[in-house]
Amino acid sequence: MNLFLFILSGAINLLLIYFLIPLLNRLKLGQHVYELAPESHQKKQGVPTMGGISFVITTSLLAFVFIGLKEKHLLVVFSMILFGLIGFLDDSMKLFKAENKGLSAKEKLILQILASLFMAFLLGDKGTRVLLPFTGIYINLGILYYPFVAVFMTLLVNSTNLTDGVDGLLATVSFVTCLFFLVVTKDLFMPELFRLTLIFLGSLLGYIYYNRYPAKIFMGDTGSMAIGGFIGTMMLLTSTPLFIFFVGFIYVIESLSVILQVWSFQTKGVRIFKMSPIHHHYELSGYSENKIVLSFAAVTFVGLLLGLLAYRI
Repeated sequence: MNLFLFILSGAINLLLIYFLIPLLNRLKLGQHVYELAPESHQKKQGVPTMGGISFVITTSLLAFVFIGLKEKHLLVVFSMILFGLIGFLDDSMKLFKAENKGLSAKEKLILQILASLFMAFLLGDKGTRVLLPFTGIYINLGILYYPFVAVFMTLLVNSTNLTDGVDGLLATVSFVTCLFFLVVTKDLFMPELFRLTLIFLGSLLGYIYYNRYPAKIFMGDTGSMAIGGFIGTMMLLTSTPLFIFFVGFIYVIESLSVILQVWSFQTKGVRIFKMSPIHHHYELSGYSENKIVLSFAAVTFVGLLLGLLAYRI
């Protein structure tokens, strides 16, 4: 049954995107490339975007059909859709303006914080414990759980959003990251979340087929924020948000590279990287998109192994 769900999810998303690409082309919902992006990205102009709709729909429908209306399952799906809607609004404004400028940074941040606070309110009833890596010790955050969730979800969603900048990068890295949940949910006897992870993994794999270099479709902010919502809520429900530093190492590094770049330029007038986020630095250093994806996926796999070690000890 579990293998069936994984294969079915991948097959359905493959078929869905097959019909979605020409539809997006007819609607002229193509990518508007940022003018300061690397020169190699200019050829991506017009490639259909908002493809994240595909794995959000596939995951949601199959989860409802095969898992039902379990409470924890609903929370993850709801979070994925909620943050996906913020990304959808951002994508829609970019397409409406016909440029790579949707919501302002302030508007996007406000919406993400509000969504994160709402998720904190919903998740607080399910427990306020957080597992400390390598210790096996759970700490109860109590009332501090709510601001912790708000900050964690906001930072993670922004980080997954920043990671989406090279063909296949975010989807591939996230596929490896989500393998962590297969182990954790099985250990915690959470069969509904185990099956939901399999469905999500299958839908991501179907998407990667079309998004690998050279990409035929982009997920847009719709997909990148939805992924952040899914992963963040899964971590909170399994009390493993601190493990993001292992299994989500690439997300952390992508955000950190932007923070350091801005800080260095504003305080010293010097750029640490050729361009941030860091995947653009490697592009400008001569690395191919495929090599970046494979390298970042390999780093994520090492982080996954370290995360599992930190979890099992």
